[in-house]
Amino acid sequence: MRIPSILFLSLILISGCSKMEEKKTDEVSNTPNPHSTSSTMTENNSSTENKSSSETKSSTEKKSDGETDEKAVEISAAADKSISAYESDKSEANKKAVIEKCLEAGNYLMFDATLPAREKYRPALKYYRMVLEADPSNEEAMKNKNEIERIYESMGMPIPK
Repeated sequence: MRIPSILFLSLILISGCSKMEEKKTDEVSNTPNPHSTSSTMTENNSSTENKSSSETKSSTEKKSDGETDEKAVEISAAADKSISAYESDKSEANKKAVIEKCLEAGNYLMFDATLPAREKYRPALKYYRMVLEADPSNEEAMKNKNEIERIYESMGMPIPK
């Protein structure tokens, strides 16, 4: 009676471990390991910063299944256009537009976009920083920027510049 019980418990333990290993493998493939990919992420991040905004958009607004988040592309394009206008003419109208469009783009990317975290937090952070450049007292942009920075820190990754 004892031996079959021990064998039965051993079988349960072994099958439970194999299921946990399968789950662990799935989790590893879906989430980045900050220790093994941080240098790769840093290299990718620095090369992404050197790309034009249209190249960056095409690489950052693709869903994990290969589809494009059209609304993210549209909102990002409007925000980028307002940034260009504001950088060439810092008028009050352009300042207001950059605050509105960049806050909208940052919020969409951070909260609503159907993109992987690796592809939405960097541009959202860029847009929140632009809002804060135009309006340093914007509490919503400051709160969301700080949240993204905390996310990077919790993953053990450098905060993008």
